[in-house]
Amino acid sequence: MVVRLRVIVDERERQSGVPDLLRSLGVLVDYRMLEVGDYLVPGYAVERKEMRDFVRSVYSGRIFDQAYRLGETYERPILMVEGDPASILGGTMKPEAYWGALTSLTYEYGLTVFFTPNKRETANLIYTLARRERATRRKAPIIRRKPKMIDLTKMQIFQVSSLPGIGPKLAERILRRFGTVRGVFNASIPELSTVKGVGRAKAERIVRFLTAPYSPAAAKPRQLRLDEHDPKSLNE
Repeated sequence: MVVRLRVIVDERERQSGVPDLLRSLGVLVDYRMLEVGDYLVPGYAVERKEMRDFVRSVYSGRIFDQAYRLGETYERPILMVEGDPASILGGTMKPEAYWGALTSLTYEYGLTVFFTPNKRETANLIYTLARRERATRRKAPIIRRKPKMIDLTKMQIFQVSSLPGIGPKLAERILRRFGTVRGVFNASIPELSTVKGVGRAKAERIVRFLTAPYSPAAAKPRQLRLDEHDPKSLNE
């Protein structure tokens, strides 16, 4: 009996078109509401971003929080950026910010970064990863929840590294400067700017993030249990 490749896909990726392309390649697509990552194949966890979303997430700092959680949860995290980098370089995004973000994601967060020109090639790359791992391990994708932060120091670093543009190493440096998480959150723009690696612009983004009014979304996505087995979720 031929065993078909299986990929677990985050429910929010359903309308992206990539799962449909995976099915056209003969892959079983299992939709779940994932806490971390967009696509899970044996041995890999993939976060997919279109180029415009990647740019927005770099400026907001969201990409670094996602990278941290992906790396903490899965052994081999992958970021797939879909689109042409030339479309944003020198325009909406400065080259130094673009390359700085990629360098940080690779060396500070341990992500492997791939670029694909379109959805079809994204699906082809995910398919290739699934085939490669099945040939060597023959294991199914494994869903993991975010690790529980028990160690106080890790919790402090995690909280500060969730700020825009702040990674774990810079979070440690900021904590050493202000002593406590509360001290970091209460710091002014000039105070944050004195920390090496922060600078005025990043300090302004952090303070703006911490002081922005809360504006909840109108509707929340329906949460699915990750251990729930729904036969309809497998598209054969």
